[in-house]
Amino acid sequence: MAINTTLLSESTENSPDKQNNFVIALAGNPNVGKSTVFNRLTGLKQHTGNWPGKTVIKAEGTFSHRNRHYTLVDLPGTYSLHTSSSDEEVARDFICFSRPDITLVVCDATCLERNLNLVLQILEITDRVLVCVNLLDEAERKGIHVDIAMLARQL
Repeated sequence: MAINTTLLSESTENSPDKQNNFVIALAGNPNVGKSTVFNRLTGLKQHTGNWPGKTVIKAEGTFSHRNRHYTLVDLPGTYSLHTSSSDEEVARDFICFSRPDITLVVCDATCLERNLNLVLQILEITDRVLVCVNLLDEAERKGIHVDIAMLARQL
């Protein structure tokens, strides 16, 4: 898995001076690889699992890149900000009320349309969103091609 931390640095470049400390919300549908991305960026060993409700509380970890310090908050999986369960409320409340500097939404390339529903809802609240399209290898095996450049232009 390749993680492009340069995008995070560029996304915080024009932020008001917060003494180089930024909070990133890690959001997405259940089972899209949020905890794997969290572990990769923070070096922690947040348990990963392939079942709904695996992450029911938010986990926090930190990392530094280019003299900036990031707190990454791994939120429970949710399909929508219009919640129907307590773990989804944790994700919604953090995104809506904690006002993270960036919301990094992890999407599954094999079912991108369903995942983009959450991306669009978050974009209605803030323009400080990065989209991480995960599982591109699985999509390719299924004959699905994702045009990342076009997706970026459309969003």
